[in-house]
Amino acid sequence: MLDIALLVLFCVMAYRIATAVKRESAIFLEFHQSRALGATALMFPIGPLAMLFLGAKSPLLAFVVCVACYLPSLLLARRITGVFERAGTDRVKEARSAVSQAFGTSLVGLIYAAIVFIYVVGILLIGANA
Repeated sequence: MLDIALLVLFCVMAYRIATAVKRESAIFLEFHQSRALGATALMFPIGPLAMLFLGAKSPLLAFVVCVACYLPSLLLARRITGVFERAGTDRVKEARSAVSQAFGTSLVGLIYAAIVFIYVVGILLIGANA
């Protein structure tokens, strides 16, 4: 059930971030920042799907796929945040908000991946010892 709820959340956030990056593309271009953040945000819904379908059969593969969905956005958002923080203008407010949403969502995704991985491995270890 958590996977489905997070899938919906990540779909909504991916859409919001991708449209915000597209809408603020002039600001990204002005400050020479990559607009790839919008594309990497579209990978957010794949994380819960990987955990849902791969988690029981191969938790390590599910964890790797899930982390691969969130890590690029986290790294891009962190780098872009620094540039927009130093911009010194209010024109970057909306772009900075989109980047902040991407950072927070990808951080939640990574935490989710870690928690589910630990849970699945714990269940497998308990089942193996019983």
